[in-house]
Amino acid sequence: MQATSLAEIFSHPSFLTILATILIVIANIMIGVSMLPKDIRQKRYKLHRAVYGAVLVSLGVFLVVTHRLLGNSAFNYFVMAYFLTVIPLSRKWNVTAHAIIASVGLVLLVGVAAFSIL
Repeated sequence: MQATSLAEIFSHPSFLTILATILIVIANIMIGVSMLPKDIRQKRYKLHRAVYGAVLVSLGVFLVVTHRLLGNSAFNYFVMAYFLTVIPLSRKWNVTAHAIIASVGLVLLVGVAAFSIL
């Protein structure tokens, strides 16, 4: 069932979990950007990795909640696979490429929110 009003959207449990996931991804991108200088990189790497783990947990909770309420689409699983494979692999490439790929992941999450709940 699709939400038709703001009250229905914000009371929907799967929207709240995907909103939390989006906010955590934004925080993780900000942490990643702030660790660009090489002297700070080692200090913030553990925090960046822990927040990435929180993104995966939050996305997993979203998939479980959505599966119970609406059922997941192939796009939802594709986004989870993207976060599990492409983003960690891009870490070994250029820092700028990793940031762009993480930002594409954020856009995909917004797409999940738009197509799953709205």
